[in-house]
Amino acid sequence: MLQRLTIQRVTFIVLFACIFMMAARVPTDTDTWWHIRAGEYTVTHRAILTHDPFSHPMGGQPWINHSWGSQILIYLFYQIGGSAGLVIFTALLATVGMGFVYLMCEGNIYVRAFALVTGAAAAAVFWSPRPQMISFVLSTIVAYLLHQYRHGKGQNHRRLIWLIPPLMLLWANLHGGFAIGFILMFGYIAGGTASILLKLPDDTDAANWREIGQVGLAVVLSLAAICINPYGTVMLTYPFRTVGIGALQDYIQEWASPNFHERQTWPFVVLLFGALGFAGLSKRRLDWIDMALVSGTGFMALMAGRNIAVFAVVATPVLTRHLGAWLDARGWTVEPRRYVRGAMRYVNLALVVVLV
Repeated sequence: MLQRLTIQRVTFIVLFACIFMMAARVPTDTDTWWHIRAGEYTVTHRAILTHDPFSHPMGGQPWINHSWGSQILIYLFYQIGGSAGLVIFTALLATVGMGFVYLMCEGNIYVRAFALVTGAAAAAVFWSPRPQMISFVLSTIVAYLLHQYRHGKGQNHRRLIWLIPPLMLLWANLHGGFAIGFILMFGYIAGGTASILLKLPDDTDAANWREIGQVGLAVVLSLAAICINPYGTVMLTYPFRTVGIGALQDYIQEWASPNFHERQTWPFVVLLFGALGFAGLSKRRLDWIDMALVSGTGFMALMAGRNIAVFAVVATPVLTRHLGAWLDARGWTVEPRRYVRGAMRYVNLALVVVLV
């Protein structure tokens, strides 16, 4: 068993232990508590909230509680573990989400670890025990399914695209951030269309119309799936109504553009310029779909800090592809070991125990 504990595997274990600890934070967001209260109300009354039972000025008014499913989960974690339960809720979801990002990455474990830590540090400004953590995880799953559809080998990988509509149905009953799923699919369609229309003679990675059509059909099925929720078709317009609330941009920090004088935004800067810089430096051609997703989500992140996490999901794998290609072109590669022997086995075990 210890013979297989190579330094690469040690790096993998420590990487995800660090991401878990990065996300394990004491809840300080005031929104957390009314989400818990709403979840408690749903569980105890066994009814989904459709009217505001809490506030005095809006008491009894219609309420589209798009996060009702997530609120039940948050309430259950709080019931089981109190504040520690909320910490575990956030850390687990962050780690699972970055796990799907890892699966989309390329290169050796060191390239992946560098990119993943950078991406996690950028996305961490978004992490807190709120329903938006569910949207973070589901956005990584949709991105992974699109990645597998594009890069996976065999028909089984291509069939994964049809998992997106039922996933969107679930998402619509967990959090209003389901719009992120459509943004990822529309980015895929836009980039794929550009790759077809602007195809170079030697471009063997361009998309095809059948591929674009299937993603488009997944979008249509997802729109229909979104309507299966306690509020019906109203949910389709909810993201637009939310974005249209001027007070959010004027008074809520996460809806404002990032303040680059604050250090917590610097990993986003490193990820942004790293992905674009190594895409220019490496000999590997930047895929049109990657360009559409990185540029689109990058613009969103510059407009509102809450979108940095979405950018991190799509930019981290792109960084690994081009950073790895740039290193390989210079012969800076590391051959992974399959086994270790002698004292190194116990040294690696000690590293895992001490660092974790």
